[in-house]
Amino acid sequence: MLDRYTITLNPDELALVLGAEVPDVYQPQYNAAPTKILPIITSSDSDKISLFNWGLMAMWSNNRAMSPKFFNLPMDSVINKASYRKKLATHRCVIPMDGFYLWKQVAKKQQVPHYFFYPDKKVFSVAGLWEEGDDGTHSFIMITRPANEQISDFQEDMPAILDTANTRKWLQSDDQEELQTLLNIETKDELISHTVSPKIKDIDGNDGSFIKPAPASDQHGNYTLFT
Repeated sequence: MLDRYTITLNPDELALVLGAEVPDVYQPQYNAAPTKILPIITSSDSDKISLFNWGLMAMWSNNRAMSPKFFNLPMDSVINKASYRKKLATHRCVIPMDGFYLWKQVAKKQQVPHYFFYPDKKVFSVAGLWEEGDDGTHSFIMITRPANEQISDFQEDMPAILDTANTRKWLQSDDQEELQTLLNIETKDELISHTVSPKIKDIDGNDGSFIKPAPASDQHGNYTLFT
């Protein structure tokens, strides 16, 4: 599962990079996590950034457990389940980020956090879907695809990253077949990564030091030789 990412640009930088209006209440996120209110761009309002909850809140209201199915949506489900195909036609979004965190299992009870990003630290987009709840709240879910060779050492899936051209198509296209194809297209650029502090495990934390390289240590802060 993917349950942590970053979008660290200040409002003016984000507006310039995305060419979209940024709400005054936006704040950089070094530890974006499920249930937080985070920036996305919807296909129905692509000229501005919306702030929605990460995680389909309608599903969460009936089960408060932190289940990946509320905030990660496998690509196959988007294509094969009628309820998601309907959302694909009308409720698409992209999630801007400049990096994400993954935990690597190094022993039975040891996981070490790594931060993944592009060498130029560019902002990139991940495909998603959004919904409006009966109470008027808005939320989104991140689409994932099978992990590539680089990510497969960490887990079986990865964010459905879109390059610039395909981001535009994802937001604008009305062709279901094309939209499904876009989810399968991997970007050519390769991510890089380094180990970071396990402080990211604190869902309430949001500090610039989180993305900085740190000696490999497990989720309890114990240093490890394994990476």
